Amino acid sequence: MNHKIQVVSTRLRWSVLAIGLLAVGILLINFFLFDKYLFNSANPFLRELWAQDDQYRPLLLIGQVPTIVLFGLFIYWLWRLFGQYAKGDYFDKESDRCYLWLVCLYGAIIPLRAIESAWISYIYYMHSEEVSLHLPFDIGRILTLFVLVSIFFILRAAKQIDQENKEFV
Repeated sequence: MNHKIQVVSTRLRWSVLAIGLLAVGILLINFFLFDKYLFNSANPFLRELWAQDDQYRPLLLIGQVPTIVLFGLFIYWLWRLFGQYAKGDYFDKESDRCYLWLVCLYGAIIPLRAIESAWISYIYYMHSEEVSLHLPFDIGRILTLFVLVSIFFILRAAKQIDQENKEFV
């Protein structure tokens, strides 16, 4: 059973890398070949500003740098976590560290989206002199973060109980 988990973890590790590179490739192809901006396309102000002209495009791209960095870090820590699992280290300190980084990065997305939306609204204000703010609120992301944090603490407690049982025997 342990060998199967290691094989699946290795495959997942490479899948994470492939999917990450595919996502970046799709974004870059759409950006450079089709002039489509898909980084944060749910914001209506962003779509309108992108369609206007090239004047605001550098500012819009600068606003997406934190998301791109966060995405890269998320892929890196997920890669490392599956690497730990591929070695058979499921509950060691390094696996906990990788998982905790993933949870923190996932949690950082929530305020980052609000900051990016405020940035886009500011650029929209510079363009149209109209004050409008589009702030996303994703309850699903908050609930997922709660579940991930809960799982982390349950795993940590289970590891401690397992360690105490081994010491008792």
